[in-house]
Amino acid sequence: MDTQDKTRAIVIKSIRYGDNSLIVRLLTETDGVQSFLVKSAFSKTAKIRAALFQPMTMLDVVRTRSRGDLGFLKEATVSHAYQSIPFEINKNAIVMFVSELLSKTVQEAEPDSCLFDFVSEAMIYLDSTAEKYADFPLKFAIDLSRQIGFAPNTEGYAERCVFDLEDGCFHKEASGLKYIIDGQLSEKFYNICVSDIHDNSTFGLSNSGRRALLEHVITYYKLHVAGFSDMNSCEILRMVLASA
Repeated sequence: MDTQDKTRAIVIKSIRYGDNSLIVRLLTETDGVQSFLVKSAFSKTAKIRAALFQPMTMLDVVRTRSRGDLGFLKEATVSHAYQSIPFEINKNAIVMFVSELLSKTVQEAEPDSCLFDFVSEAMIYLDSTAEKYADFPLKFAIDLSRQIGFAPNTEGYAERCVFDLEDGCFHKEASGLKYIIDGQLSEKFYNICVSDIHDNSTFGLSNSGRRALLEHVITYYKLHVAGFSDMNSCEILRMVLASA
């Protein structure tokens, strides 16, 4: 028998289904990632409208969970209305990056309230901060790796170390290592790793340094997440953050 209950949720992705409906992928507070069918979302008389399912929108939903893979949404309302994200192109680009990163990494329909709290608090922080958020995508990606189990090991860090993207550790020498962050970027990477995502400190990164570190972090994900593919949102993010 189908069951119905209420939970908080964050939109990861939505795909049009047929003429009027949507399939939405949500990170739920109680059950991890789940997919739902929203019937007639594009209809003029829709009870639940498609506009609610923009990436990273925070919702309260009433869902029907069935025996199959796809549940149904009976109700959906915004639980936290963003004040700046919908109106700022730089923050929009960050949201697309965050959404795509979550879509490619968080697959399990398992309860993980810590992950849900991390994502929701990070988004609320991004929405509230007015400046110094160009490093947010790097900090989010590194903190997300900690949430899902492959955080960089910072214990062996020392000046002039290099970071091995393959084993996730700092090394004194680069000899024999294939995927590394070296030079000053390794120091910047360490500083970001040990910072808090809600800390608006800057790390002295140039635009080119930020882009290079972003490439390294994506490589890190490719090496540690099975089936992780190229990020479509990265190029847009690189362009818009040049002026952030």
